[in-house]
Amino acid sequence: MRLVAGDSILNVPFNLFQDLFNIPANEVAATNVLADSFFFTGTWWTPSATNLWGEDPGDPGHFMAIFDFLFPFAPQVSGLDQPEIDPTLLANGTAGLGQQFAMLAAAELPVSASCDAVQCAPLVPTDPITGLTALDRLIDFEKVFTNFPNADNQLGLFSHWLKVPLQQLLTGYQFPSTPADTANPTAAGIADPSAGVGPGGSVPGAPLDAVPGSEAQPGFGFPGTTTGPDGANLMPWAGTDVQLNPLGPFEQWFQSLEAPVDLNGFQLVGPDDVGQALKALAAGMVVDFNPFTPGSPLCPELCDQSPFAPPFGVTTADLVQSIQNIGPPNPLISEWLSLNSSGLANAPTPEQIDATVAGLQTGWFTLSPDTENQIVDYLDDINPNLAKLLVNSGLMTDPAYLGPWAGTGGPDSGVDVPTVPSDLGGLDQTQIWPDLLGVVDPTGSLSNDLSDFWASLSSIWDGFGL
Repeated sequence: MRLVAGDSILNVPFNLFQDLFNIPANEVAATNVLADSFFFTGTWWTPSATNLWGEDPGDPGHFMAIFDFLFPFAPQVSGLDQPEIDPTLLANGTAGLGQQFAMLAAAELPVSASCDAVQCAPLVPTDPITGLTALDRLIDFEKVFTNFPNADNQLGLFSHWLKVPLQQLLTGYQFPSTPADTANPTAAGIADPSAGVGPGGSVPGAPLDAVPGSEAQPGFGFPGTTTGPDGANLMPWAGTDVQLNPLGPFEQWFQSLEAPVDLNGFQLVGPDDVGQALKALAAGMVVDFNPFTPGSPLCPELCDQSPFAPPFGVTTADLVQSIQNIGPPNPLISEWLSLNSSGLANAPTPEQIDATVAGLQTGWFTLSPDTENQIVDYLDDINPNLAKLLVNSGLMTDPAYLGPWAGTGGPDSGVDVPTVPSDLGGLDQTQIWPDLLGVVDPTGSLSNDLSDFWASLSSIWDGFGL
């Protein structure tokens, strides 16, 4: 095989072989990028500044990882070795497909203050119509989505979707630099509407030129929000010029095949590299998908009661640490554990957690505030435990959690989020048994007798050494 020093078609066979040889290493690198994106985003079960409807700072990394897996033979196509935001590459249409499609989503699916991490009225909290919570949510969704993509009677989130013409993206589009640029169709979503864990409600992240990988770095290689002239926390792509050109990355790859050969361009990957990447991915999946996390609708209240919380349960950090204890320490996991312990790992704020509990931990029936208060007062006159049983069992949504929430208490939407837990306790199946005992015996003597019985039985077992 003849090779030449300059660009030549004669170099294609060797460079193509090298690209194919490097597939395993690129797949491992893609796995690390996906793990990085999971660590950066935080839990998917509770809304936060990096987990919103629309394109938020936590989303581009997912696009990047997907295309890294799809094109392991051509990092120029996927954008594997590129930062999330490279102003030059994005402007001339040569950025990787992962980066380009992330910007496409940012342009066509911007976030909105109408549907932030605190509420998405009338969907959350539920606006009662028939009284059946699930049915009313469907009706409310139909009401705010029927005319999509027209703006009439639309939820603010939907009214700003699909407003940038595709032709404009293909020829060149500039994201607004401030929400005040209302002539730009994505201006309403160029600032993150929800408070992050960083100073001033920002989303902490990496410099724009950072590239996600296997080593620990700020933001796991992904940029966070930037501070705008009015103090708003702007998306990392604010003010960026973007040209959507799906063929551009392929042109870059074809040119690389003709480039002078690099005998040092072979990338070897060993079992340790594979193991560390899979270890980081497993920990990242726990961070994002563990359902027993504060605010999750799959456990009662704040998930701070057994069996969901210590000592009977384990926290997300406990699970991640147990993965870290397998084999040599992983730098990505170490970085997340350090950020989590200092409260700087991207995650919901306490207010966002309370809002999610109040908005999503609902009962089968959600009625008007007057109706629910009348029911509670009526049951209280009979036995106060009846009202608790009605709410804790999930038959009726807690009256304290009914919306819409008003006031000026929250940094996300300017709303006063209900206090969690409420006086009745909200949806909490762990309280059904105590409620039933209270209904049967309002004086509490039966409950005390049962407690004494179990204590005596426990002492007998202890006496037998069991």
